[in-house]
Amino acid sequence: MTKVSSSSLKRPWSSSDLQGYNGPRSRPQIRGSPGLMLFQKDGSYALYNPKEGKIERNLGDFSGSRLLANSGNCVLLLDSGSNLYIKDVFSEKTISLPSLDSIMPCTSSVKRVEDRGFIRKDSDCTFTGLTCDDVRGLLWVSESGKEYVVVWFFDRPGHPYISFCRKGDTHYTDISLFFRDSHWLDGLSFMVVKGYRLYISTNRRYVRILDLSGEQGTFKDITGFKPFSMLSDHDLWDSSIAVTTSGELLLVESDPCDRSCFRVYKNNPDIQDPFSSSYSLLDVDSLGGEALLLDLGITVPANPTLGIEPDSIYFTRHCRPCQCTPRDLDICVFNLATKTLQRFPHLSDMNLMDARWFLPRN
Repeated sequence: MTKVSSSSLKRPWSSSDLQGYNGPRSRPQIRGSPGLMLFQKDGSYALYNPKEGKIERNLGDFSGSRLLANSGNCVLLLDSGSNLYIKDVFSEKTISLPSLDSIMPCTSSVKRVEDRGFIRKDSDCTFTGLTCDDVRGLLWVSESGKEYVVVWFFDRPGHPYISFCRKGDTHYTDISLFFRDSHWLDGLSFMVVKGYRLYISTNRRYVRILDLSGEQGTFKDITGFKPFSMLSDHDLWDSSIAVTTSGELLLVESDPCDRSCFRVYKNNPDIQDPFSSSYSLLDVDSLGGEALLLDLGITVPANPTLGIEPDSIYFTRHCRPCQCTPRDLDICVFNLATKTLQRFPHLSDMNLMDARWFLPRN
């Protein structure tokens, strides 16, 4: 049985700390260590410093908007009018994005129905009953803040498209999730965007890799002849993929009935033909001197001075970005080497809708 340990907060606080908090508008004092963006159901957003055990500052009131993703200091939000936009939570800079019905080339079309509904049509099918509540997304913003990639989709069974745009694009480009002759590449179970590369874990747990850096309206599938198989023996566990700083793919699993148990796998180089093997992964007990931000699906170099502990998994909720059956928030840090868990019990006192680990940038 994995040993569970609670975090030690320096002072107790409640949701009243967030209400009416008027902290400094300067850069928060986390200075590169992992922090938490907290999102209350009333629309209030705040930055929590787990190192100090306190609210660092109020990030504003985004009532009517829903958080889809985050990257660095930026968040991807969907407003009450079903419009996507990027917001820097420190500078308050806002970037408006193309309308969701702006899709080119016209392999399919998206049309709005009343205030919150959508219909997508292609040459074969019409997909009805889509709403803004079904929209999920991913975000990557460069270190300089000058480049970005946005990926979104309707999280409904059988919906066969995701769409993306980059800085400068005036419309979204569709990516089909359906393959007539390669069924192991069909569908979507998880995604990670890192730079201009999109990693898609398919329904059968093979991983497609797409290069999104080309001209507007184009992308390149660089999966290769033998895609990675990311399937373990624990098919009932929550699972997602992650990408290391070197570009290596990881499978991350957690027991939905016991969050004190996480497992990480990497590709087994000794498996010559992944299609002939039902299990082609290695169980690992180390992240190689890195830490994993599971909300973002990426690893970062560990730095104990900044509070980024090696072999640690920073976790708030599994099943991102797909949330057909969303899991409850469970904010914690799991150490893969020692198999110990650190939780933040005082956060349960707040009326939180969501929370995200992030690394602030200068």
